[in-house]
Amino acid sequence: MTHDLIKNVLTGLDAQVKKVVVTELRDDTFFAVIWLEREGRIISVDSRPSDALAVALRLDCPIYVDDEVLKTSKVANLISERGTNDELRKWLEGLNDEDLGRYKM
Repeated sequence: MTHDLIKNVLTGLDAQVKKVVVTELRDDTFFAVIWLEREGRIISVDSRPSDALAVALRLDCPIYVDDEVLKTSKVANLISERGTNDELRKWLEGLNDEDLGRYKM
């Protein structure tokens, strides 16, 4: 899978994914940023949320969602209903592009 390739490339480059942040919800489309650190330098990479979440889950790094995104999200109630971290992880792993809206640049 592409996400496994990304994990291997980042590992090969000695880059660590510090966190993933779902930053914005605009016109029913989510936006995310992957935050990397390499050689002491912080790098932000715009990403489709589905890809960012898939990479975060493979590298076991924190996933954050901006408060404004949660407030305006139609799925905020679904997230709050999830009981444990393991249940939330399984739910996130099952997401696809259609669940997160279409990514637009």
